Amino acid sequence: MTQSIRLRLVFFIGSLMLLAWGGITASSIYSARKEVRELFDAQLAQSARVLHALIQREMEEALVEGKNESVIVLDVSAPGRFYESKISFMVRDKDGKAWFMSQQAPDLDITEDTTGFIDVTAVDGKWRVFMMRDRAIGFTIEVAQNYHIRKELIMEITRQVFWPFIIVLPLLMLMIWIGASRSLRPLEAIADEVRYRNPQNLEQIDVARVPAEVLPLFASLNTLLSRLQKAISNERGFTSDAAHELRTPLAGIKAQAQVALRASDEKEKDAAIRHIIIGIDNTTHLVRQMLMLARLDPDIPNRKFIEQDLMRILTEVAADVASLAMEKHVDLEVLQATGETKIEGQAEALSVLVRNLIDNAVRYTPAGGWVKAGISRTPDGVVLKIMDSGPGIAEEDKDRVFDRFYRGLGTGQTGSGLGLSIVQRVVDLHNATIEFQTGMGEGKGVTVEVTFPSK
Repeated sequence: MTQSIRLRLVFFIGSLMLLAWGGITASSIYSARKEVRELFDAQLAQSARVLHALIQREMEEALVEGKNESVIVLDVSAPGRFYESKISFMVRDKDGKAWFMSQQAPDLDITEDTTGFIDVTAVDGKWRVFMMRDRAIGFTIEVAQNYHIRKELIMEITRQVFWPFIIVLPLLMLMIWIGASRSLRPLEAIADEVRYRNPQNLEQIDVARVPAEVLPLFASLNTLLSRLQKAISNERGFTSDAAHELRTPLAGIKAQAQVALRASDEKEKDAAIRHIIIGIDNTTHLVRQMLMLARLDPDIPNRKFIEQDLMRILTEVAADVASLAMEKHVDLEVLQATGETKIEGQAEALSVLVRNLIDNAVRYTPAGGWVKAGISRTPDGVVLKIMDSGPGIAEEDKDRVFDRFYRGLGTGQTGSGLGLSIVQRVVDLHNATIEFQTGMGEGKGVTVEVTFPSK
């Protein structure tokens, strides 16, 4: 399911506003209830005290003279306020008989001998009553108010708080949607530009109009485009170089096959067939090196490096190359390791690196020479060092030794020209460094040092 930034933004802000407004409403209702309770309670108490002051003398005379023949009822038939019927008062003597009351006064069954505020339930609902007793004269004043008034006022306050939110929220959501849409227009423009871009165009995306929040994403995309452009460029160069390099040995094999077909005697035919076999071997080696280089490019970065014993790898590779060294009469020696020889890496890639370096050293060292390989520990890391007594590297070739398919002139050796390119690739993948030093003894020989970072 596609995730919409606009929908998520509207949903998030809407939910936040709803929660905030809900909290405000709940707080308003709580505060309103408290304030309404205190306000109306104060009015009830004040009304009772005013009524007491007005009728105190009359009640004293009536009780003393015994003038209690009838109840005085206040007529409220005249026009008044709607809630007037929800407020009442009553004056009773010490025996509980009503002397003076409002017409709408309910029959409240109050038996507690108490003063102050009490809640009483009558036929027409719940009432809030303030009772004031004059013990000296012997009468009680009851001022009551129906809770309906308070509830109605609280509901009105709640509506006044809540209704603006109901009206404003949809408008606010619409404004957020429009604002988000306008903010995303630069992204839509860039998306259209990329959508209709030529597949060969891997130039970086212009981020001048990109919002700061998504700038890291486009920076990563530009980095990916740069890497992709470089990878495609390298691939094209590799394909072109490979086609060129394969053309020569294949042409040679074809020429030797034609010689064998035209040969008039067995000796000439055998010589041509031997040249074909040598050409096939060289071509197989070239293809193998090309496949190795191609396999190293995409695979190794995705593999998990584990602890490897570089000394063990060196010993195994030296044992494999020993037959070539003996065939060329070159003394191959593995020196005693000094210090820790374990590093983080990939075993196959490290074996390829060591094999190519030792194989190159043996191939380019003349008969009677020597090749020495060893591992040591330095403050910079684990160092693989390979030395030979060969002819060295010409000054003009030093900057090109890692180029693919490059072979120095005048060496008298055949090869694919990919060995050191593969070495460089493995060095880069392991975050290592490689250095070449020439000039040993009489200005001959090469020393190669590969430094792997410490674990």
